[in-house]
Amino acid sequence: MKQLCKNNLGGGQKSCQNKYRLSIVDIMQGIAMLWVIIGHHLLDFMPLIYKSVHYYIYSFHMPLFIFISSFLIAYSYKEISYKDYVYRKFRKFFIPYALVGGLVIGLTAMRYGIDIVFKNILYLLVSPKQSEATFLWYIYLLFFLYALYPFCVRGVQKFKIYFEFLLLLIGVYFYLYPIQISILCIDYFTKYFLFYVLGLVAAWHFSFLKMYLNVLKIIGLISFFLFVILTTYVFVQSRNSIYLMLCFSAIPAMYGLANILKFIPSIKKVLINISKNCFHIYLLHMFFIQGIAWVFMKVYACKIESVEIMFFYIVISTTISIIGPIVLFKLYDKLKLKFIR
Repeated sequence: MKQLCKNNLGGGQKSCQNKYRLSIVDIMQGIAMLWVIIGHHLLDFMPLIYKSVHYYIYSFHMPLFIFISSFLIAYSYKEISYKDYVYRKFRKFFIPYALVGGLVIGLTAMRYGIDIVFKNILYLLVSPKQSEATFLWYIYLLFFLYALYPFCVRGVQKFKIYFEFLLLLIGVYFYLYPIQISILCIDYFTKYFLFYVLGLVAAWHFSFLKMYLNVLKIIGLISFFLFVILTTYVFVQSRNSIYLMLCFSAIPAMYGLANILKFIPSIKKVLINISKNCFHIYLLHMFFIQGIAWVFMKVYACKIESVEIMFFYIVISTTISIIGPIVLFKLYDKLKLKFIR
């Protein structure tokens, strides 16, 4: 097993610690990233059924993604001064966030006029979900999740398990009653705080969980089959209770799925590669989705009518939207190395 590097959406940091890379978490993060990209295909020419698919994915994919990210935040944490820690995370997240967000605003201004620029810059800084670069909101939120973590560690060190219970209670309360304020992503922060805490608790008790891996695998496999049944049922008869079960079964279900896929070397390799490049993919995938959509409309100028063609379109678009960012950042790294030399 390789050493663990900080490889979640915090992105590509090579400062390894004396921990091991968890391939099963890489596989889960690769799966979660696929769900994110598929869920971002809400295009005008998609058939009506895609709205149901979109709603289905959005019922569970962000809780899953946040759980994995928070697990990796806690698992890979190395204690340094809070000032240095926040500065590193700010530089890592907000420079690419601002660059990509600024590019989106610039492209939008070219189409709709320069009048929208100031408003969108303001939104980008304080309420990204309302900006033209709305898809970047998670990178914005992730900085705050990182910045909060040292306080969680200190709370656990001081108050031990009582602090964990307090965090879980706060998470449950905010899940039931999220604060509906979009500024600083407070609405999403409170809505998903429970899954952030669950990821932290899983990392904090990882040594304990490792002793029961066989039991966890069985739970994961059972959860996966339950997830499949719920998925089938939700498209037959949509109910809020089913979406709620999907939300909370997704984490163990994707763990169960990851334990199946790890025995298929080609798929395992692809998902781990997606996980390693998660930050780059997240930053740029919407450019490829929108670009492919623009080409499709120019060539065909029609709506997708059948589920089969929709499926084929999403597979092609998702594949390109994953490979494209990886290739671009590899070219960037090569040019950077050449320039340094």
